[in-house]
Amino acid sequence: MSSPNRAPVTVLGANPRGAAIAGALARAGHAVTLLDPAGRPEPGTVPDGVATAGAPESAPAGNLVVLCAEDYDALWRLLDRFPDPDALVNLTSGTSEQARAAASGRTEYLDGALMAHPEHVGDDGTVLVYSGSEEAFRRHEDLLSRLGRATYLGADAGTAALYDLAMLNFAWATLLGYLQTAALLGTAGVPARTLTPLLTHWLSTTIADVIADYGGQIDAKEYPGDGEWLELDAPLMTNLVRATENSGLHAALPRLIESLTAEGIAAGLGKQSFASLVEVIRPRAA
Repeated sequence: MSSPNRAPVTVLGANPRGAAIAGALARAGHAVTLLDPAGRPEPGTVPDGVATAGAPESAPAGNLVVLCAEDYDALWRLLDRFPDPDALVNLTSGTSEQARAAASGRTEYLDGALMAHPEHVGDDGTVLVYSGSEEAFRRHEDLLSRLGRATYLGADAGTAALYDLAMLNFAWATLLGYLQTAALLGTAGVPARTLTPLLTHWLSTTIADVIADYGGQIDAKEYPGDGEWLELDAPLMTNLVRATENSGLHAALPRLIESLTAEGIAAGLGKQSFASLVEVIRPRAA
């Protein structure tokens, strides 16, 4: 453990993520109080080195508060009972509008998104994004980096929440693709553990390169079909739908991919790359 003389911090919300945040900060040498106004946390749920309190007035005054509620209904109840801290870091998942409402009237407010499960809190590779007060971020950047890789996104308090939802969309879509792939190969007796190393290698190499290339295409709104194009992909998607249905599996995901591709081809994108489907997803021009 590093020096125990680091700045004190109060973690508001004794749920699994809140407890993980408190534990990571305590291991980094901060004096941490885990506050649960609904009642003092159960002893077995409190990380080593973390003090607990059941009432707001029991928490150290004038220090940083990290808030991690289950949802915004719980957040408002917690804030109603907690006096205004010097700085508030809100790691509660919600919408951009909710984040901006929480920031209203607060000069030292940061909204954040923790893109990980509780067991990943404190790992160097864990992704966290923040938006809101740049002054607060710079002042507490060392503390925030104890939770994972901290990235500041700008002054709009709602930006981090939008990143949270957008990155969850990417994670869920990717993981659903993994589940569909595992189920399809499972019909041939292939264990998921056999498949997984091949997929993770593919994701970290070829697919990562494709995503980087697509980013440039999307920003430029130019989708060259030099190596692959929608009309080339479409028959493969039909094969995937047929194989999925013949295996007795749920086919909503491959049908969605096939349907979006058909829309793209009908819109004149047939000779353009798969990245051109972003124009199908985006609102139509008036």
